[in-house]
Amino acid sequence: MKKAALIFVVDDDVLIQKIISAELKKLKAEVMVFSYGEDCLKELHLKPDLLILDYIFADAGRPRLSGLEILKEIRKEHPDLPVIILSGQESGNTVLELMKLDIEEYIIKEKEFSRKVREAAAGIINRDKS
Repeated sequence: MKKAALIFVVDDDVLIQKIISAELKKLKAEVMVFSYGEDCLKELHLKPDLLILDYIFADAGRPRLSGLEILKEIRKEHPDLPVIILSGQESGNTVLELMKLDIEEYIIKEKEFSRKVREAAAGIINRDKS
């Protein structure tokens, strides 16, 4: 029997967390949600199959690593972990910088973004299982 894919979702917006989790559960994936990148970094020993990471975090009165800083930390020890970046912005420079860190997808938070996340995640986890 195939083990369910473990997907980490890191986003500080609770509504976005719920939307993405619901989409990923349609894939029969196990989903762990984090509001802080630092918390995600502490759990990487669980060896997720995919990381979905918000690019920018709002300041909630606690120092936080940006999505870019989290990604750089992850790449040091987990260079092959597939990563999908979520963002509210469409900066070409941002996308280029992230592509250098070997991300799988860059998805803009807009209409139908959750379906795009599910489709991208399905392609990644199905590719890795074959």
